[in-house]
Amino acid sequence: MPDFVSTAPTFELYRSFPPGVAEAIRANVRTAAGNTQTARVLDVGAGTGRIGRSFQTAGDFYIGLDASFEMLREFRQRQAKARLVQADGARLPFRDGAFDLVMLMQVLSGARGWRGLLQDVCRVLRPDGLVVVGQTVGPEFGVDAQMKNHLAGILEEMGIAAEQPRRRRDEALSWLQSVAGTAENAIAATWMADRTPRNFMERHRTGNRFRVLPVPIQEEAFQKLAAWAEATYGSLDAVFRETYRFELQIFQIKGTT
Repeated sequence: MPDFVSTAPTFELYRSFPPGVAEAIRANVRTAAGNTQTARVLDVGAGTGRIGRSFQTAGDFYIGLDASFEMLREFRQRQAKARLVQADGARLPFRDGAFDLVMLMQVLSGARGWRGLLQDVCRVLRPDGLVVVGQTVGPEFGVDAQMKNHLAGILEEMGIAAEQPRRRRDEALSWLQSVAGTAENAIAATWMADRTPRNFMERHRTGNRFRVLPVPIQEEAFQKLAAWAEATYGSLDAVFRETYRFELQIFQIKGTT
């Protein structure tokens, strides 16, 4: 299980949304739910509340759940009245059919046990309820994508097997598609962001997948990555203005699973 003890306080320093994005995500989710403010929403993997705070502020029926106490503590500090639960997503402490809509935002790519997670999500969902999956998508050949791909290659040369987050996510989405009556996609928000190689390295250093590696491996990998980035971009502080979007995939689940 990821360890957020040290990363939780700075999580949004590197991963916050621009103003209005969280509200736009909420608006799209609410539209999917028929604009019913009384719809019972469970946010699995709520984290520090980057998205959930917009639901709480609007007075929606919202419960944020996360396995990390530290992440939820950050949520609570920003939203004192938030209804939050610490629990494993594959063992949800709720009765069958308790929610009208379950959100999985930026969750599936890191969920190694995605099948158990999705089965329990469907269990706590009312018949014909909604599962809303969301993720941030950047340019395919943007600086972040190139840095990430090159770092994966460096680690592979050092004997560290590459993670398969996209494969996990695709498999999970295929499973949801198989149990859904209907499915649709939406782009909830788009925005411009300045990216630099240095920014990628600072953000990636705080990621749990990277932090579990031995420190000497982390340092050697980053030295090689920095050298490559300086040769490729001219400077670690070269600025690239890029377009990002937040995509939603909305599944209406047939009956119970």
